[in-house]
Amino acid sequence: MNSHFSGWGAIALALCLSLLLGCSSKGGEHAGEAAEPVSAGYSPSQGKSNGRLLVWSADFSVEVVELDKAAERLTARMLALGGYVEEKSDYGRQSQSFVYRVPKDAFADALGDIERSGSVLSRHVKGEDVTEQYVDIETRLKNNLALRDRFRELLAKARDVKDILAIESELNRVQSEIDSMEARMRVLKDQVQMATLRVSLRQQEPPKPATIYGPLGYLYKGAEWLVVKLFVIRE
Repeated sequence: MNSHFSGWGAIALALCLSLLLGCSSKGGEHAGEAAEPVSAGYSPSQGKSNGRLLVWSADFSVEVVELDKAAERLTARMLALGGYVEEKSDYGRQSQSFVYRVPKDAFADALGDIERSGSVLSRHVKGEDVTEQYVDIETRLKNNLALRDRFRELLAKARDVKDILAIESELNRVQSEIDSMEARMRVLKDQVQMATLRVSLRQQEPPKPATIYGPLGYLYKGAEWLVVKLFVIRE
């Protein structure tokens, strides 16, 4: 009885392995396809892309008059939009850097708040389409879940030690792949739902006070002008 089960169990295991290889090859069809970034200005209509899954991000460098106050106001605004501070770096009185995460529907408002916080030195907005990547992982996950269920059925019926060890080995491998895919899908969902904004705030240099000459100062500047006119024809 055990030897008979070992025979058909091996066949069933081989069939399951063939199914697994088939699922993996299907998943590989899109593995080499990189989503093309969209580098342009953002408008609210772009965030609603007919069911496409877009990961929005932005990078800003902004010069502000009062660094601490500008950072405080901008952070308060991001929180009011339903976002949070993911990372902060402080470089003394000269600059501060922030990584904000805000809901995708508030992305346009967040961009406007950043632009109004000071003088924009640089701005880069990007939308990456991850639809195919997400669908590919989702499809392979469903196939692996079905395969896991099949292995569990075989394991429940197995009696031969060799069959049990082989099935358990494959079951553990498939479960590991399932865990990895589920984690990747959670990351993609978070990136789609929450946009990322990287903002570098720089303290504006105070204007230099105008030079006020005294009587001798004006005499010196006049003499300097005269010397230049006498000795320098063209620079």
